[in-house]
Amino acid sequence: MDDRVLRFVGLALRARRVVLGREACKRAARNGTLHALVVASDAGASAARDTGAGPNVPVVQVQIDKCELGSRVGKTTLAVLGITDPQLAAGLTGGAARGEPGKRRRG
Repeated sequence: MDDRVLRFVGLALRARRVVLGREACKRAARNGTLHALVVASDAGASAARDTGAGPNVPVVQVQIDKCELGSRVGKTTLAVLGITDPQLAAGLTGGAARGEPGKRRRG
Protein backbone atom coordinates (compact mmCIF):
# COMPACT_ATOMS: atom_id res chain seq x y z
CA MET A 1 0.00 0.00 0.00
CA ASP A 2 2.79 2.46 0.85
CA ASP A 3 4.38 2.01 -2.59
CA ARG A 4 1.05 2.87 -4.21
CA VAL A 5 0.66 5.94 -1.99
CA LEU A 6 4.21 7.08 -2.74
CA ARG A 7 3.61 6.67 -6.49
CA PHE A 8 0.58 8.97 -6.25
CA VAL A 9 2.62 11.43 -4.17
CA GLY A 10 5.27 11.37 -6.92
CA LEU A 11 2.63 12.07 -9.57
CA ALA A 12 1.21 14.90 -7.51
CA LEU A 13 4.70 16.36 -7.03
CA ARG A 14 5.37 16.34 -10.76
CA ALA A 15 1.98 17.96 -11.35
CA ARG A 16 2.72 20.51 -8.61
CA ARG A 17 -0.42 19.53 -6.73
CA VAL A 18 1.21 18.97 -3.33
CA VAL A 19 1.53 21.19 -0.28
CA LEU A 20 4.24 20.34 2.23
CA GLY A 21 3.94 20.73 5.99
CA ARG A 22 1.20 21.58 8.46
CA GLU A 23 1.02 25.30 7.75
CA ALA A 24 0.74 24.82 3.97
CA CYS A 25 -1.94 22.18 4.56
CA LYS A 26 -3.81 24.63 6.83
CA ARG A 27 -3.80 27.25 4.09
CA ALA A 28 -5.02 24.73 1.51
CA ALA A 29 -7.77 23.55 3.88
CA ARG A 30 -8.93 27.14 4.45
CA ASN A 31 -8.96 27.75 0.69
CA GLY A 32 -10.90 24.55 0.06
CA THR A 33 -8.17 23.04 -2.12
CA LEU A 34 -7.02 20.27 0.23
CA HIS A 35 -8.36 16.91 -0.97
CA ALA A 36 -6.21 14.34 0.90
CA LEU A 37 -3.54 14.20 3.61
CA VAL A 38 -0.58 11.84 3.81
CA VAL A 39 0.82 11.44 7.32
CA ALA A 40 4.12 9.81 8.35
CA SER A 41 4.00 6.93 10.81
CA ASP A 42 5.97 8.77 13.50
CA ALA A 43 4.05 12.05 13.20
CA GLY A 44 2.37 13.24 16.36
CA ALA A 45 -1.19 12.24 17.14
CA SER A 46 -2.37 15.75 16.33
CA ALA A 47 -0.59 16.05 12.95
CA ALA A 48 -3.72 15.58 10.84
CA ARG A 49 -5.95 17.51 13.24
CA ASP A 50 -3.55 20.51 13.26
CA THR A 51 -3.96 20.97 9.52
CA GLY A 52 -7.58 22.04 9.93
CA ALA A 53 -8.73 19.48 7.40
CA GLY A 54 -12.41 18.76 7.73
CA PRO A 55 -14.06 15.35 8.02
CA ASN A 56 -14.41 15.15 4.22
CA VAL A 57 -10.63 15.13 3.70
CA PRO A 58 -9.30 11.56 3.78
CA VAL A 59 -6.15 10.91 5.82
CA VAL A 60 -3.69 8.26 4.63
CA GLN A 61 -1.20 7.03 7.23
CA VAL A 62 1.93 5.62 5.60
CA GLN A 63 4.28 3.21 7.30
CA ILE A 64 7.37 5.30 6.69
CA ASP A 65 8.90 7.81 9.08
CA LYS A 66 9.22 11.58 8.73
CA CYS A 67 12.80 11.38 7.47
CA GLU A 68 11.90 8.94 4.69
CA LEU A 69 8.77 10.89 3.69
CA GLY A 70 10.81 14.09 3.62
CA SER A 71 13.54 12.56 1.50
CA ARG A 72 10.93 11.45 -1.06
CA VAL A 73 9.92 15.08 -1.62
CA GLY A 74 13.31 16.77 -1.26
CA LYS A 75 13.11 17.83 2.40
CA THR A 76 14.98 16.62 5.47
CA THR A 77 11.87 15.70 7.45
CA LEU A 78 8.17 15.97 6.73
CA ALA A 79 5.32 14.82 8.94
CA VAL A 80 2.36 15.67 6.70
CA LEU A 81 1.69 16.61 3.10
CA GLY A 82 -1.49 17.49 1.29
CA ILE A 83 -2.77 16.60 -2.16
CA THR A 84 -4.58 19.49 -3.84
CA ASP A 85 -5.81 17.74 -6.97
CA PRO A 86 -9.21 16.03 -6.55
CA GLN A 87 -8.54 13.28 -9.11
CA LEU A 88 -5.13 12.40 -7.66
CA ALA A 89 -6.65 12.40 -4.18
CA ALA A 90 -9.44 10.08 -5.34
CA GLY A 91 -6.91 7.72 -6.90
CA LEU A 92 -4.80 7.81 -3.76
CA THR A 93 -7.72 6.96 -1.51
CA GLY A 94 -9.52 4.63 -3.91
CA GLY A 95 -12.44 7.00 -4.62
CA ALA A 96 -12.32 6.45 -8.37
CA ALA A 97 -12.61 2.70 -7.90
CA ARG A 98 -15.75 3.15 -5.78
CA GLY A 99 -17.41 5.22 -8.49
CA GLU A 100 -17.98 8.36 -6.44
CA PRO A 101 -19.79 11.20 -8.21
CA GLY A 102 -17.63 13.36 -10.43
CA LYS A 103 -15.07 10.66 -11.06
CA ARG A 104 -14.45 9.33 -14.55
CA ARG A 105 -15.01 5.64 -15.16
CA ARG A 106 -14.58 3.58 -18.27
CA GLY A 107 -16.95 1.00 -19.65
